[in-house]
Amino acid sequence: MKRSIKNTGFTLVELMIALLVASIVLAAVVTLAGATTAANDATDQMGRQQGQLRQVSMRLTDLIRRGNRVIAADSEGFQLWHDNNADGLATADELTQVSRGADGNTLTIGASESHSKCKNISFGYDAAAPDTRFITISFQIAENGQVQAHSVNARLWVSDAHRKF
Repeated sequence: MKRSIKNTGFTLVELMIALLVASIVLAAVVTLAGATTAANDATDQMGRQQGQLRQVSMRLTDLIRRGNRVIAADSEGFQLWHDNNADGLATADELTQVSRGADGNTLTIGASESHSKCKNISFGYDAAAPDTRFITISFQIAENGQVQAHSVNARLWVSDAHRKF
């Protein structure tokens, strides 16, 4: 009587095919993980840029709205007076300068706040200072390799009687 030997293992060809399929699946997973990480980084960067844009816009809008008077205004920027102590006299600590840097690519608010992500900054006014009531600040920000134009439009909220010295 012959004995039959059962082989329950895999052949070399089957192992090679399984290794090939596993390599393809692993390569797809690694590619997907890399793409997901890149997309997540781009989303985070865009969120940070939009947050900075929102901060700059809100800061400028609030600053202009609370201003009592525009002391000076030209193509390089403007100076606002905020009558903090309600005495009707403009003092140095009540003045805020908003201007662009010498290269035209940095927005400076006051003495210590600057935003270097803003490019091609320009200022527009409805009238010459001190009668300025409406201010437009236009600038560009590069987002995901594309330049986006933005503007902040704000009006001084104070009454005409309050604007006078």
